[in-house]
Amino acid sequence: MTHDNKQEHLVPAYQKMMDRVDENYKQPSTTDKTLHQRIDDAIDKAIELEELTGEEAKRIGNYLRRDLQDAGEFIVTTEQAFADWVRFDLELIEERLLEMFSLMVDQAQLELENLAETARQATEWHSGEIAGIGTLDCESCGKALHFYKPDFIPACPNCGATRFRRVIDIENGE
Repeated sequence: MTHDNKQEHLVPAYQKMMDRVDENYKQPSTTDKTLHQRIDDAIDKAIELEELTGEEAKRIGNYLRRDLQDAGEFIVTTEQAFADWVRFDLELIEERLLEMFSLMVDQAQLELENLAETARQATEWHSGEIAGIGTLDCESCGKALHFYKPDFIPACPNCGATRFRRVIDIENGE
């Protein structure tokens, strides 16, 4: 599945939504909000400012939730660090993006410890969706796709498949 030029604004929208969630953490009046509530606030803001349609904003919010829940679940279940989840050199990632994602992953980890069932939501990624930083493996051939910044998930360059998953190799820290 490929994306068209009409959807090019969705990748920066994913980043902007992350920025808004990060900004939300810095507001003293929001200390009691959960990560999901903060993402909902970012979705509402994107709709209010007419940056995205309601459908687009909800889709981007779901992508962000999925990526953060996956990272938090990895950390909770394996007791390994965020760096192990990412599976590549952290120096290649923009420092600000890494800092924001790490902060949100920490919040996701806390929520996951309290809401384990919620954390076991869908762990499947598809071509045409947006993924945050990390590595996805093709479900058909195992080819790894590395994301150093949020971007659209392409079809597998090796076999053309469209479904991916994060594979956790606990022994090797991957």
